[in-house]
Amino acid sequence: MPRIHYHPCPKALGEYNHLTDTIILHEGLKRHGELHDAILRHEREHARIFREHPGLLMRLALNVKLDYMARLTGATRVPRELLRELHPSTLKDDVFTALYLLAYIPILVAEGVYYTVRGFIDSE
Repeated sequence: MPRIHYHPCPKALGEYNHLTDTIILHEGLKRHGELHDAILRHEREHARIFREHPGLLMRLALNVKLDYMARLTGATRVPRELLRELHPSTLKDDVFTALYLLAYIPILVAEGVYYTVRGFIDSE
């Protein structure tokens, strides 16, 4: 089980450091129990992926898929007002975040093509 460490202002509100097996959460989340628990569950799932899958590409694909599904379902959605309170951002930060999210698209497209082709091959 990874250790939990609270930090006054990490780059993200929650992240998993696989090298130290530590989940780092923003200390401001302690006041928001439901959101704190959702982000903690999400980061524990990242930790599980690192423990159970030794392959680098498999880890990357599963971690990207986990983040993508969390965004789609809103499982770790932080209200904009709370996000600004906990982590004031600049335009540079917002541009970086947009580029980071765009980087997921090719991986997800490749994964979709792979599973589609695999489904056709398995069904024959």
